Amino acid sequence: MQGGLSANQDQVSWIMTTYFMMQATTMAATGWLAEKVGRKRLFIWSLIGFAGCSVLSGNANSIPEIMFFRGLQGMFSAPVVPISQALMLDAYPRERHGQALAIWGTGVMFAPVMGPVLGGWLTEEFSWRWVFYVSMPFAILGVVGAIFSVPELPKEQERSFNLFGFICLAVALTSLQFTLDRGEVEGWFNSNIVIISTCVFGLSIYLFIVDSLTTDNPFISLEIFKDRNLVLGLIFMFLLGFLVLSMNVIMPLFLQNLREFPVLTAAMVMMPRGLGTLIGLVVAGRVANLIDPRVTIIFGFLCVAYSAWLLSTFTTDVGLWQFIFAAIFNGIGIGTIWVPLTTVSFWTLPVNLRTEASTLTSLLRNYGSGIGVSVVISVLSRTQTKTHAYLAENLTPYNEIMRDPWLPQQWNIFTQEGLNLLDLEVNRQAMLIGFLNDFNLIMVGALISIPLVFLMVRTKKEEPGRHK
Repeated sequence: MQGGLSANQDQVSWIMTTYFMMQATTMAATGWLAEKVGRKRLFIWSLIGFAGCSVLSGNANSIPEIMFFRGLQGMFSAPVVPISQALMLDAYPRERHGQALAIWGTGVMFAPVMGPVLGGWLTEEFSWRWVFYVSMPFAILGVVGAIFSVPELPKEQERSFNLFGFICLAVALTSLQFTLDRGEVEGWFNSNIVIISTCVFGLSIYLFIVDSLTTDNPFISLEIFKDRNLVLGLIFMFLLGFLVLSMNVIMPLFLQNLREFPVLTAAMVMMPRGLGTLIGLVVAGRVANLIDPRVTIIFGFLCVAYSAWLLSTFTTDVGLWQFIFAAIFNGIGIGTIWVPLTTVSFWTLPVNLRTEASTLTSLLRNYGSGIGVSVVISVLSRTQTKTHAYLAENLTPYNEIMRDPWLPQQWNIFTQEGLNLLDLEVNRQAMLIGFLNDFNLIMVGALISIPLVFLMVRTKKEEPGRHK
């Protein structure tokens, strides 16, 4: 994309920032839009708009043009995931929610894992534009399936639109997304624009909370937060995004920057992680009615912690199969957390709140992922800088080790070429320590999340017909 549009890395990053900002803003209004126009109608038009904007993004010839169409694409994509989740939950009785969500989760969780593989192959063999074109047939299938198989629910009593609440929430989500996406590039709180966006977020979310607690018509129904399982589910969705989905970023970076794999090769090495996710989803769906879902969630977090521990023991010459083994366990953890977590979150929630609750779970997962990526990239960058400075202090003629005869000749500190090669190796080792700190952070986070699972409560099986 950089070559095709004559753009630099910073300009390309703005394309993703625009997409996520528009997606967050529209997702906040998904619950109200579904009540206003109907879930089925909103779902169909969202898919049509997404497909159209994908084609327009693929045909774009300038940065402003693709930013505009990617922004629209983000807007149309926002209702798809929460509405599809609510539709799946409504289509099955509660005792079969585990199996239904295993099917649904195959797309939601499996696609982000396999997306980089397909995207890398399309870019390598054809063009970056095909990354956008490839979504068209899937969107068409979704539209046809929705038209013929998704029933439209009767409209409930429409709530009046809380414009002030929506504006506050939209500004808060947009400013937070901007801070997360631009923080590392701008130097975090050394930048005035990041400080301003953070202050805007704090003020907007404060006004939104005050408005929600004092008005008779809050933008988000407060009944949702009376359900303990859902509230805990929202926390876990945030943790899932933070701990697990951030791996989507740092694991390929590890392969490309330390093992020096090409982009496509790194994507292929990540494929077994997708297979692990698929296995986890299928198994979790199969045992949903046989094992307490909380046990399955704990097993998933243990898999994530174990895979992160394995990754934290790697060196710059780690074997390919060792990495694949750890990646498979990470994928299994994703799948076995996702299905029971979503099932338990909606265990005790009234049916009429499912669309709005699905929107919140998607929001928390997305922002958990955004915050997680920002944290791991920041840890990686700062650790690399500090470690490089510490190691470089010892590369002097006064250090006896640097004068030992067993030291490779190419690392001769008395020649410019030797100093350059030494600096490259110090950079690699400093980066490795940064990655290891990230993996340790994820391992600790997964382990301390486990006790929260016991706060969730079970419910009696749903009576036949209540899901309709």
